[in-house]
Amino acid sequence: MKIRSLVLPASLALLATLSSCTKDMSFPTYGESQKEAFAKNFVAKYGEISSNQSWDFTSGEQNLAITRGISAISVQVLDKGVDWGDVSNLKLDITTFNNHPEWDYAIIKSGITKNAALFNAINSELPEKKKWVGNEVALVAPSNSFYIFPLFSGGLNRYDLKVKVGNEEPVIIFSKDYNFFQTINGMTTPDGKTVNMRGVKIEAPVGSPIEIYLDNVRNEKNEKLPTVGTTNGHAVYIDVPDNVKMELDGIKLADNPVIKYIGIEDAIAGSDNDYNDLVLAVVGNPTVPQEKIISKNQYEVKTCRAKRYMIEDLGSIGDFDFNDVVVDVEEYTVYTHTVTSENGVKTSDEISSTTTAPTKAFIRALGGTMDFELVIGNTKWVKSQSEYKTATMYNTEGTIDYQKTLAEFEVTDYNYDANNISFHANGKDGKMYTVSFPKTGEAPMMIAVDPTTNWMTERTSIPSSWFSK
Repeated sequence: MKIRSLVLPASLALLATLSSCTKDMSFPTYGESQKEAFAKNFVAKYGEISSNQSWDFTSGEQNLAITRGISAISVQVLDKGVDWGDVSNLKLDITTFNNHPEWDYAIIKSGITKNAALFNAINSELPEKKKWVGNEVALVAPSNSFYIFPLFSGGLNRYDLKVKVGNEEPVIIFSKDYNFFQTINGMTTPDGKTVNMRGVKIEAPVGSPIEIYLDNVRNEKNEKLPTVGTTNGHAVYIDVPDNVKMELDGIKLADNPVIKYIGIEDAIAGSDNDYNDLVLAVVGNPTVPQEKIISKNQYEVKTCRAKRYMIEDLGSIGDFDFNDVVVDVEEYTVYTHTVTSENGVKTSDEISSTTTAPTKAFIRALGGTMDFELVIGNTKWVKSQSEYKTATMYNTEGTIDYQKTLAEFEVTDYNYDANNISFHANGKDGKMYTVSFPKTGEAPMMIAVDPTTNWMTERTSIPSSWFSK
């Protein structure tokens, strides 16, 4: 019965309850001699424990994707946009557009030597003449940074592309100051201007509202047109095909980043509703903002605060893989936002109510071979009363699935800060013992980490580097 941990949590408390079917028994504390032996071996393995060493290593932030949290808004306009290769000599004849829009698109396509798949997919996902119906939506920030890059301008109008995050002032990331169809970053327009479609990097507290819109819109007659964008239904948010990758110079992304298109219709009156007058890429690091439908001027955002507990069941005094039980506990908060808009621009976005949803536990790994009872708050889970065999280890050997859910259940009266989780097991000597979350400076038999931390495989001890975090 081995246990493997990925990240160090706070004090050693996951209230350990017993492992038998007798739910209301009180369990004696594990013998002092066994605890002393474990502590002695732990110190021999990792060195003396600092008196202020905590075993809770979680970030404590509210997250949509249950990852690290971001505490402040940052909107950084980048120096460069998407690199399509050298397209500076690519020029289009403005007289051809009305009769041959697809031909103009094909000319641009033929000149692209970099990120070609990203450009080509625009034509398959947002083709000319395909009509869309946009929804009034709010995009809400994930718990990681993300990027927005203008890719393709297919409309004639001039405008300022703006991004507004939270209640911060909007930021202009691209100004189309020319009246011309179908251009990309780095291209030269017929009047000799170089197209400069810069990107933007955004970090914001999870759930922060994000608005993307075209402001100061003017047609070829210099007539002012309405503001259009995400919150007034003139944008669509669609998936980029899975096989399309994006090459970004000087930017290192997380593995398997999510990419989506935003297609914007640049006018209201006389619109063809194919939503490709401006196409942007939203690039996650690794996840992208979520889309929330605004209905009757309201939308909801559900956030999660989570901890992963890794437990050593003392079946082997010298075993430090901390994977005998790995369980994630997730608390949920639901925020209702009320928005107001004026002339197509959101003027306010305020949280009007806050509620909670049931807390849930997800058992991810069972590396122990003793029966046990896990107690989280006032909720108990017993291995022998589940579908799993007591003496069998699950998801700790061979190829481990770190997203696997062995069991899922609601819990009551869990206290995130107090780590009121405990573990009670039937020892091989016939005695029952309890493991609770450790106090500061104690040798830990339980740790708490963020759910992004992977547990160890059998007989692989947690690294000593965890203790210095």
